[in-house]
Amino acid sequence: MITYEDILRAVIKILNTTYPTIPIYGDEVTEGYKLPCFFTTLLPIESETQTKNYIITNLLIVISYFSDCKDSLKCLEVMSTLKRQFGISLDVDDSHFTIQDSMIEKVENDVYQFSFHITYHELINFEPENELITTIEHHIERSNK
Repeated sequence: MITYEDILRAVIKILNTTYPTIPIYGDEVTEGYKLPCFFTTLLPIESETQTKNYIITNLLIVISYFSDCKDSLKCLEVMSTLKRQFGISLDVDDSHFTIQDSMIEKVENDVYQFSFHITYHELINFEPENELITTIEHHIERSNK
């Protein structure tokens, strides 16, 4: 089972690879951060139980870029680079999540955001109702006609 932490680590890995010199913070940091920087947020939007063993989860991932300059074109270039780096799927361990509804927006004077949704299906509490087959015996008989 993939956790929210696994997904957030995958996002941070892409940010670190793309911009290794720019610090990345979580929402818990409210002061003392160094510009330019990224803030990452993962918001569980919806979890819908389909059956007793199956759930669909929708997450919003937001990457905020706090710039150290007033050049909006440079900031938009950073956002466009992030959009290209994330591409159409987010790889988390052996799983691949399709990136949906990606968006770039200016939030404040020097703050831009790149956000996207991922939706995934997973088995939960899977316990087979019947005993699983562990061995199979197979006999072949030939007739001499």
